[in-house]
Amino acid sequence: MINIILADDHHIIRTSLKALIEKHEGINVVAEVPDGLAVLELLEKGIKADIILSDIVMPRLDGIALASTIKARKYTAKVVVLSILDDEKYASNAFVSGAFAYLSKDIEEDELLFCLKHVMKGKRYLSSNLCISILERFNMQLNILSRKLNTEINFTEREINVLKLIADGLTNQEIADKLYLSRRTVESQREALISKTGTKNSASLVRFAMRNGYVD
Repeated sequence: MINIILADDHHIIRTSLKALIEKHEGINVVAEVPDGLAVLELLEKGIKADIILSDIVMPRLDGIALASTIKARKYTAKVVVLSILDDEKYASNAFVSGAFAYLSKDIEEDELLFCLKHVMKGKRYLSSNLCISILERFNMQLNILSRKLNTEINFTEREINVLKLIADGLTNQEIADKLYLSRRTVESQREALISKTGTKNSASLVRFAMRNGYVD
């Protein structure tokens, strides 16, 4: 049985959530309250709950402060934040404060139930729409960074030639023979390329070059 305390300052939302949750066997709402302080009062009285399903914006004590306090007082109840604030900044703050999950209020019923069961196993959960949003933003930032690196790094003709031969898997001696350079010069050129691109080794240098279109 999953015992839940609902915390939301809107009575109609608490009522709707309770009706939704209690349709499912094995889930029970033990109390519903309008703010985080009321949750703490219940816990201090000995009310047992596995999960606190809480809004983030509430009077007296909000959801993030509630998660932080429950963590500090070492209560076993796990906070799941359910909020209309569909923003990764709030989700990040919630997790840092000790919340086990962050859900936006437009999630489907199946995802809410999955999250509750997931949290009961001691695992954390972030709603799928926020995950997609974060991945899209991360991908966009990578593309911007890639374009920025492309415009900022100006390779000489010799560097490009050495880079292409490194990507072909040639050794320093083989590159030296092919470009009529000394082995020491090629070794210095390889180290300079790694330093210039901010990569760690020859393998990551080649990945960088391929990702940014310097070699095929």
